[in-house]
Formats: sequence, structure tokens, C-alpha cells
Amino acid sequence: MSTTLLSPERRAMMIKVGAISAGSLLAATGFSPSAQASELTGLAFSGPATFYAELRVAQPFKAGFDEAIQRFAYMMQQRGALAVTLKQMVGDSTMVKNYPENYKGLLRSAYADGAQAGTLPLFYALFVRFGSTKALDAAKTDAAFDVELLPHLHGVMMNDGKTQKSPAPMTVYRGVFQTVAAGDRHGIYTDEADILNFLAHPVDDSPDNKLVTVENHVFIADQVMHLFEQSVVPLLKVAQETFQPTTAADGIGQAGSADNRFYRKAVSTEILSKANPDGTQRAYIMHGIWESVWDHENSHLDPRFKAAAGPVGAMVDIGPVEPFYSTQLTMVKS
Repeated sequence: MSTTLLSPERRAMMIKVGAISAGSLLAATGFSPSAQASELTGLAFSGPATFYAELRVAQPFKAGFDEAIQRFAYMMQQRGALAVTLKQMVGDSTMVKNYPENYKGLLRSAYADGAQAGTLPLFYALFVRFGSTKALDAAKTDAAFDVELLPHLHGVMMNDGKTQKSPAPMTVYRGVFQTVAAGDRHGIYTDEADILNFLAHPVDDSPDNKLVTVENHVFIADQVMHLFEQSVVPLLKVAQETFQPTTAADGIGQAGSADNRFYRKAVSTEILSKANPDGTQRAYIMHGIWESVWDHENSHLDPRFKAAAGPVGAMVDIGPVEPFYSTQLTMVKS
């Protein structure tokens, strides 16, 4: 089945709807699981490859999904994945949209609260990291996703007071992404060997460390991709290396909170680019891991970050949407 590409106008409308109904920029594009299958194989580029998926799980089916994701992660590990990470979307950044400072952190737990209240499903982001597109294809990642996970992604229907699955799974987003650059508190990485090592050793290697993931989703015009990356890599460097107060003796900063502007530098940062464009648009994910929501939100108030973000923001056609996530599972290659 061929993929139907959306016009920029249609995509923009879908994003507005999706920000409310799906909580995610990429999942709002409306691609179906079967329509995307052809996009996930046969891609060839140098360096590491990430199979990335966004999915929704209805509360009645969570127990089955939890068992299935463990099986899937172990299967991918056995088939050569460097790391598999599942993250639950818990809230949304307001500072990325340049809302007034008094809105800071207002939506930090909105999705998790909605799921607990029963008004929203659970939202997840899945990263399966490979050393190459060849390794990703050999692992049959997409087929394993269909067998292990897709049966647990149906919506809920009520029939005579009984809970039943919807006839088809809820919309799933899947794509293959390249890592353009990455960084942590030890350095900035653009070489293939350094990026491989970075991906094989995720800093959120345990849900117990309580780190917060932030994914900034944007679409840009594909024709400005190279110009965009020339601006976004320096922004990653600023995001990775700045902190407040600048006089902090430890070189990391002080913990952010609702009532200060301090923040500790990011634990890690990464820029991912979709391997193929969606029509005339290309998707990017700016993936950061922080010690707290407040550290991230306060970083957006730093004049140094604002200055570096300006040239990047000027090239964004759709977005940014920047949810917060908590790590639920990480499995690394043994």
C-alpha cells in the first residue's frame, strides 16, 4: 500500500487537532500502520539508525501491553539492537512556545493526569537503536512491532456493558531517524563512532533515576535541511553546555524550581532527522534528558538559549510541540 502524503495546509490542520487528541506532533500526521510499512525498510544511509514509534494504549489493555513490550525489547536486543527505550508522555512544555513565564510548568503532568483520570489513553514513544540501517532491516523491527505490540493498541468499545477492543488499532506513527548530533556532560558528538557509543549507553538506563525526557517535534521545508542543521547543531551545544547561575562552582548549575530561574545543564541531548521526507517537509526530533522539568523550562528563559534558538525557530514550518516523558523501560545490548 502506498503512503498518502498530506499537503502542508492539511498537515498543519492535523497538527492542531492532534495536539489536543493525540498529544504528539508526529502521531497527528494521520499515517496508518500499514501505510508506513514500505517506508521502514530498504533505507540506506551511513551510521546509526533509530526505529521510532508513537503509540497509544487504552488503560484496560495496559497489562497485556506491558508484557508485550518486554518481549519486543528482548527480541530486538537479541537481534542486534544497541538499546530499546520506552517512554511515557506525561506533560507538555509551555516555555518552548514563549508563553508568559507565569505559565511555566503548568502542563508538566497534563497527559499523565488525564490518563489517571480516564479521560486520555496512555501515550508512549519507543526508540529502537541500531548501528546501521542494515542491522535495523535484519532485525525485522517493523514486523515484530506488528506481531508483538499492535494487538494491544486498540481503542475501547463498550458492548452491553462489556469492554471490547475496537475493530482496528488506534493510529500509530512509525519512522526511521538518523542522529545528526548528540551531547552529554562530557562532550558534543558528531562522529559516527562517538554517536554509536552514545546510543548504546543511554543515560536514562533505569526508570529509577527519575530523569525527564523532552522531545521537541518540528517540521521544516526539506529544501532547507542543510541550513537548518547548520543552526540546530550550535543550538544543541548551547543547550548542553549552559546553566544558571553562571557562577556555579560545580560547572553544572543549581536545581531549577517553579520560583527561580536556575537550571542544571542537560544530562544529554540529541538531534534526530527523519531519514526520508514527508512530501516537501522533513521531521526532526530534538531529544533532551534533564534532571527535572524545571531545569528544562528555566533553560528556555536563558538569553543565551533564546539567541541560539532564534535562527532555528525561523526555519520551522510546523511546531514546536515539546512533550515531557518518563522512562518506563530501557534494555541495552549485553
